[in-house]
Amino acid sequence: MEKFRRNEIDFLRAISVIAVIIFHLNKEFFPLGYLGVDLFFVISGYLITRNILKDYKDKKFSFKIFYLKRIRRILPALLVVLLVTTIASTFILLVADINKFSESMLASLGFVANFYFWITGGYFSTSDELKPLLHLWSLSVEEQFYLFFPLFLIIIFKAFKSFSIHIFFIVFAIIVSYGINIFFILKGHYDPIFFLFPGRVWQFGIGSLFAFLPNIRIKNLYLDSLYLIVAFGLILINFNSTVHGLPAGTLLSIGSVMILYKLKNEKNQIFKFVNFKILIFTGFISYSLYLWHWPIITFLKYISIDKLSYSFIFLALFLTFLFSTLSWKYVEQPFIKSLKTRNVLIFVSSGYLILIFLCLTILNQKDFPSRYDKFPNNLAKAVGSTYHCSISDYRKYGYSYACIMNENVKKKPATILFGNSHAQMYGWGLREVLIDKNEQALVIPLNTCLPFIEINSSSSCLIKAKTYLNAILNDENIKIVIIGLTWYVDQLIDEEGNKINDLDFSARIKAINNLISSLKQKGKKVYLLGPVETPNKQLASILSRQIAMKKINDYVISSPRINFDKKYNFPIEYFSNKLKDNFLLPHEILCDIKNCYFADNSGSYFSDTNHLSFYGSSKMKALFNIY
Repeated sequence: MEKFRRNEIDFLRAISVIAVIIFHLNKEFFPLGYLGVDLFFVISGYLITRNILKDYKDKKFSFKIFYLKRIRRILPALLVVLLVTTIASTFILLVADINKFSESMLASLGFVANFYFWITGGYFSTSDELKPLLHLWSLSVEEQFYLFFPLFLIIIFKAFKSFSIHIFFIVFAIIVSYGINIFFILKGHYDPIFFLFPGRVWQFGIGSLFAFLPNIRIKNLYLDSLYLIVAFGLILINFNSTVHGLPAGTLLSIGSVMILYKLKNEKNQIFKFVNFKILIFTGFISYSLYLWHWPIITFLKYISIDKLSYSFIFLALFLTFLFSTLSWKYVEQPFIKSLKTRNVLIFVSSGYLILIFLCLTILNQKDFPSRYDKFPNNLAKAVGSTYHCSISDYRKYGYSYACIMNENVKKKPATILFGNSHAQMYGWGLREVLIDKNEQALVIPLNTCLPFIEINSSSSCLIKAKTYLNAILNDENIKIVIIGLTWYVDQLIDEEGNKINDLDFSARIKAINNLISSLKQKGKKVYLLGPVETPNKQLASILSRQIAMKKINDYVISSPRINFDKKYNFPIEYFSNKLKDNFLLPHEILCDIKNCYFADNSGSYFSDTNHLSFYGSSKMKALFNIY
């Protein structure tokens, strides 16, 4: 075990946090900068395993001491950041966003923020950029590793004395986790493996594996240089591109563990880059940098509304490094090195109680006081409110899974909502009807794919749609199929991969007719959801802030009906004549003779540029009086 601090580890930490900060400031600067988090996971797996192995070998390992060290290292700085961020949120955020912030705070305090952000959205969308605690998903993954890994390791040590068996279990965990990643990538489900611990085990594991092995020292200067060039090259390449079909951080993880595995050769000139003092110091304060940078950037983005200007980017960097340096010096260092355990635990306990009290107070306020007007606050309620299924409602079905709507009903579902997100967005209205009728339905998650089997947005979508359709056709319990789709998508491909420009709707009409015909032949009753006019702008997220912060005086929350009619008159007339009452017309709820509306005084009908919000979807309840 090293008796001195290894500069190359602090160098890797610096590279990791700088990459993440640049990505968060502007994705266009460094599109794959988020992979810096993957580096942190590998480093954590390596260092934690080295520490446990040393203490266990010296017969000094104690779970109590291990977890107290983690508390000293992680919680004091985290709690300070959370308290400051909470105070800032009450002044900056709209009420709906303060409520979501409070929920995410409770999840972060319980180290389940990765589950919370997975369930409530994602990581890469515009609205996700406005969540001040989104970055804490990775800290939750780390804490889950700290919680379970020592138990896993000590059980193995106690049960098996053989070194090779210890290595076998680590390698087995890596293979299983990496296999899970490959499986979900093939299925097109990226969020679970991004956010959840099982999808990240392989990165902790690869760091852990090399911690079991003695470090190598390459005496030949040429070979040592070549080794480092390959290792740093893999990291550099991965920050610029990924390998299709593999986990995004594969090359980077291999490169970083190669550096951790090799001892430094002082004669190697390449190591001069590793010894830059500014980078070493950045590695020292990397934890505080990671904690502070995202809330600061988020608040500045929230206020500026548009992309951060260069002056705001400079301000964000200045504040991040200032707060991080102060946090490292006056919070991290004292709590790690000098304060008594009793004082640490009192501080941590008090911090938890204060933050939990503040969050619960905010969430229990029906009319939380806001410095902003009521209308922008009402608009902001729609952010992230598009219908989504609970994790517990997923069931294996067809290509991968479906989810149950109105899960409290015990009889088997007889209805299926089949289509992409523009079918699922009607879920809140349909669910209300199902509850009233004591019925149950399945929702098929086609994501970005259309429900067509002859044409689609990609060849993989054709496979997905065919597999799901076959499952529906063979499911005798399903009596009603409701088809939904994104009507404005006209760039498609056929089974041979030929591109189709379907401006006149002819290809889509043919595909819909074939789909309906195949379902009817199996005795299914089929309904088709018609088009709806979309705002194509962020009413809930952007317009709400523009109004609240007095950045605009005039705004439009509707579109002339004639625009909608020009786009969709032909398919609406065609299917109205062909399907009669089985053609469901959502635009009749949101449009009058003159205009199609995107919001009213009570809130936005859309959660983003094109998906119905909870409020908008609930208005569609009358659409589903089909039972």
